[in-house]
Amino acid sequence: MGYSVLLIDPSEENLVGLNTNLLKAFPGYIFFTITDYTNLSKQIINYSPDLIIIDIDYPITNNNQILTELVQSINTPLIAISKTTSIDEIFNTGIISFIQKPFSDIAIISAIKTAIRFISTFKSLEQKQNEIEIINKHIEIQHNNTLKQRDIITQKNSEIMADIRYASRIQRAILPDISHYEELINQYFIFHLPKSFVSGDFYWIKRYKDKLIFAVGDCTGHGVSGALMHMLGTVYLNSIIAEDTFKNASDILEQLRSKIMKLLHQKGNMGETQDGMDIALCIVDCNNKTIEFAGANNPLYLVRNNELIEYKGDRMPVGIHINFNKSFTNHIIEIKSNDVIYLFSDGYADQFGGESGKKFRYKRFQDLLIEINQLQMYKQKETLERVFIDWLGSLDQVDDVLVFGFKIK
Repeated sequence: MGYSVLLIDPSEENLVGLNTNLLKAFPGYIFFTITDYTNLSKQIINYSPDLIIIDIDYPITNNNQILTELVQSINTPLIAISKTTSIDEIFNTGIISFIQKPFSDIAIISAIKTAIRFISTFKSLEQKQNEIEIINKHIEIQHNNTLKQRDIITQKNSEIMADIRYASRIQRAILPDISHYEELINQYFIFHLPKSFVSGDFYWIKRYKDKLIFAVGDCTGHGVSGALMHMLGTVYLNSIIAEDTFKNASDILEQLRSKIMKLLHQKGNMGETQDGMDIALCIVDCNNKTIEFAGANNPLYLVRNNELIEYKGDRMPVGIHINFNKSFTNHIIEIKSNDVIYLFSDGYADQFGGESGKKFRYKRFQDLLIEINQLQMYKQKETLERVFIDWLGSLDQVDDVLVFGFKIK
């Protein structure tokens, strides 16, 4: 599907160069350009773009106010470009992403791809949600025609499930392909078992200079709501790394928390949304044999010589919380060859099952990891899956499950 993108820049020369590069990167897309900042809202309405990219370094006053007015007056996602370092002020305007000058072609191409993926999935889910609401109202009005309504529901549910399955494929496409990083980490496994077709648990990886940054997140809820938070987390994590203003692992979580709270308008007031995520994030430096770790409710397990060492995360989420002004703890961990690192959500330990129908619990989970840590990675995954399915038995899965393990070279 082709999208239309509106580029706004006072420099005709900049627009020509940018337009040329983007047409090569996005064949089939339509790119419009505007150099005149007069009556921007009216000009934008004439183009009806899917995405707007605007350079706000223009010799006029109160650029942030202009951004705020654009966001409020048009229902189109907006990416701002500027040399400013006032990141918080920029995001307060309501934009979905920010690119700081000077920037590379890869930076703007990545920002556009991420935004388009988010827009596409969000529109699909929003459309289906509207269809569900219309159907429910129709059923209430036409309750006497039960059989007919049942047929309508069956058909629509089939369509919705088809779209959710498609959303699942999109979500899997957003998850990173770790095989691209095998020169730095060549032994790993990922055991990911969503409760439904789409998941609130996610893993994320990014190369940063000669290091790798890993994260395993557990978003509020599961299913569609969790998947939307997953996409937000991925977008913002990519943005934080691209901006390159973070100091350490804990700073990444603090910036992520700030962005999520601003987007969801979380200020600690009664009745506002409590959405957010638990997450474990580590920066792996294989050359210097160190790991920086920071966690929001979630820990990191290190198994060395059949001994498990737990590095606990802070008891607060990424999102609104009584301690949202508190900094996350940054752990510096010395690592050795053949150490095995595990990041995970709470779905495995919280699953009910066994003969008495009780939770698996973290102690049993830790003992299992110690037992399997010397196996080949694919064998560890197979064992975790087999034990989980046996424990589950005939009971329902209660949450998404994600366990990510990797061995230090």
